[in-house]
Amino acid sequence: MSRAQQTSYRRQRGSGRPAEGRNLPFYQRRREQILYLVVGGWNTLFGYGVWALMEYLLHDYFHYLVILVLSWPFSVLNAYVCYRVFVFRSAGSVWRELPRFSLVYLATLCAGLLALPVLLRTLPFNIYIIQAGYTAVVVVLTYVSHKFFTFGGAGGGPSYLPAKDATDDGGYRGPL
Repeated sequence: MSRAQQTSYRRQRGSGRPAEGRNLPFYQRRREQILYLVVGGWNTLFGYGVWALMEYLLHDYFHYLVILVLSWPFSVLNAYVCYRVFVFRSAGSVWRELPRFSLVYLATLCAGLLALPVLLRTLPFNIYIIQAGYTAVVVVLTYVSHKFFTFGGAGGGPSYLPAKDATDDGGYRGPL
């Protein structure tokens, strides 16, 4: 397509900007957000499953807040590996990212430790429903933290390896 044809095509579409981004399928334009939700869903199920299993097995021996703390490292390690590999495709240092990632989730753990007792006293739901709701909220709130803090580069931008082109399959290209 000649330059004149490209310009004419762009003008017909109502914009002087290149039309490439609009012609991409939705998944390719919103790859990171979609994968974050999918992986976040998996991490939510995994973390809730680990916590629920530990609550079921250990509730006679430990307070529910102790069980929450004991299940936390399993959930965080699973989430870190999944977000690093599948969502952000990070090539950054694990030694730099993992502490940042853990700090984000430490904040959510502390908030959960403070909120869970209050929510149990004030809401008419059992511990399983309350924890499931809190966990779902955490998925949404941590996206920005991970994008710009955990996996963000020194300049504040993401430190992932960008896709080669619009047809890239999103495969992982960095060291774990």
